[in-house]
Amino acid sequence: MNSNNIKTITSILLLLCGVGSSEAQFVDTISLSQLIQLGRQKNISVYESKVNLQSAELDYLLTKIDAKPTLTGRANLPNYSRTSLSVLQPNGSILFQQINNNNSAVGLSLSQNIIGTGGTVFAQTDLQRFDDFEDNSTLYNGIPIRVGIIQPIFGFNEFKWNRTLAPIRLREASKQYIADLESVNGEATRLFFNLLIAGINLEIATANFSNNQSLFEIAEERYELGKISDSDVLQLKVSLLSAQRSQKNAQQAVRLASSNIYAFLGLPYNGGMLQTQLPEVGEKVLVDYEQAVEQARGNRPEIDGFQRQALEADQDIAAIKGTGGLQADLTASFGLVRAGAQIGDIYKSPQDEQLVQMNLRVPIVDWGRQKNQVKLAKAQKAFAQQLIDQQSQEFNTQIRQVVDQFQTVQEELELAEALKEVAQERFDIAKESFVLGAISITELSIAQQEKDQALRTYILVLRQYWQSYYQLRSLTLYDFKNKEKIGS
Repeated sequence: MNSNNIKTITSILLLLCGVGSSEAQFVDTISLSQLIQLGRQKNISVYESKVNLQSAELDYLLTKIDAKPTLTGRANLPNYSRTSLSVLQPNGSILFQQINNNNSAVGLSLSQNIIGTGGTVFAQTDLQRFDDFEDNSTLYNGIPIRVGIIQPIFGFNEFKWNRTLAPIRLREASKQYIADLESVNGEATRLFFNLLIAGINLEIATANFSNNQSLFEIAEERYELGKISDSDVLQLKVSLLSAQRSQKNAQQAVRLASSNIYAFLGLPYNGGMLQTQLPEVGEKVLVDYEQAVEQARGNRPEIDGFQRQALEADQDIAAIKGTGGLQADLTASFGLVRAGAQIGDIYKSPQDEQLVQMNLRVPIVDWGRQKNQVKLAKAQKAFAQQLIDQQSQEFNTQIRQVVDQFQTVQEELELAEALKEVAQERFDIAKESFVLGAISITELSIAQQEKDQALRTYILVLRQYWQSYYQLRSLTLYDFKNKEKIGS
C-alpha cells in the first residue's frame, strides 16, 4: 500500500466535521477501528437508538414526578354578569329579573398520589366574593382549609404498574442503546471487509498485470531466440489481457465498496477509491461458554425484555379486572367553611365540614364480557411465557454457536496465514525459475493462482474472525479481549 497516500485520522475527522473543502480533506485510507468509531458517530441508526433511550428516560422521570405533590392555583376572575334571568317563584310561576353582579373565586390546592393504593390525598383553600351592583352589597364565602382522600377500592392502580415497569424499561433501553452501537460495529465490519477484499483483488490484479507484462516481454525475447513456441506467447498474451480486464473490474468494485461506506456514514460520495489498513488480530482470545452466557444474561436487553413482557401480561390482566366488575370509589374530606360580609369573617370561628361518600358501580348483565376478556388475557400471558422460554433457549444456543465459531476461526486464521506465506514464497521461487528458464509458463501460472487464492482465503478467514468477534461482543456486550463489560 502506497504510504504517500495515507492520511491521518485527523483528516478523517476534519472531513466529517465539514472543515475545509471536500477536495482538500479527501480521505483515501481508513482502518477498521476508524470506520467503527465514525459509524458510532454518524450512522442514522445510532440517532434512532439515542431517541429511544431518551424516551425511556423521560418515561422513568414521569413516574418519579407522579410520586411528588402537585400544587395548583385556580381563579375565576373576573366573573361579571349583567343580564336578565328567569326566576322560579314559590307558586310555580316565573319572573324575569335583572341581575348585575360579579361572582369571582380564587383557590389553591395541593394533591399527592398514593402510589401503593392508587388513591389521592389533597388539601385546598378557596375564597369567593360576590358583588351585587343592584343593591351595592358584597358577600364573601370561603374554605380556609379542606383535606381529604379519593380512593378507588377495586380499581386498576396505574401508578403502581408504571412505577414497577418504568425502571425495567429504562434498564432495557440503556442496554439496547449499547447493543445498537455494537450492531453498528458489525455493519461497519461488513462494509470494511467488502472494501478490503475489493482492494486486495485490485492489488492482485495490478500485480498480475505488471507481472504478466514483464513475463510477456521476456517471452517475446525468447520467442525471437526460438526458445518458446507460438502457443506459449499467445498464452501469456491472453493472461496479460485477462489481467488488464481484471484490474478494470477490481477498480470498479473498489469504487462501489467506497460509495457504500460513504452512504453508511451519511456522507456524499465524490467518486474516489478508499484504501484500507489490514486490521491486526493480536493474541489468541480464549472464550468460555459459561462466562459468555453469564455476561449475556447480565448485559443484554433481551433479558430485561423477557421480564418486561411477563409483567406487561400481568398488567393487562389487572387492567381488565380493575376496569370491569364491581367498582367502588371512596371520597372522604374534612374542612372548615364560613361566609361573611368581610374577608376576616371567614377565618373567625369557621364551621366544620365533613364528607364521606362511596360510589358503587356494579354491572348487572355484561354477557360474560369481563370473564372472557380475563380468559383471553391469561391465554395471551401463557403464550407470551412460552415464547419467552423459547427465545431464551434460542438465545443460549446462538451464544454457543458463536463461541464455537470464534474459537474455530482463530485456528483457521493461523493456518490461512501460514498457507499464504508458503504460497507467496513458492510463487517467488517459481517466478525466478521461469526467468531462468527452469520451469514452463503453465507451472508459473499454477503457482501464481495458488498465491492469489491463498491471499484471498486469508482475507476471507480474517473477515470471519472479525465478524465473529463483533458478533460475540454484540451477543454478550462484553469485551473478551480487554476482559471488561462494554459501556461500563
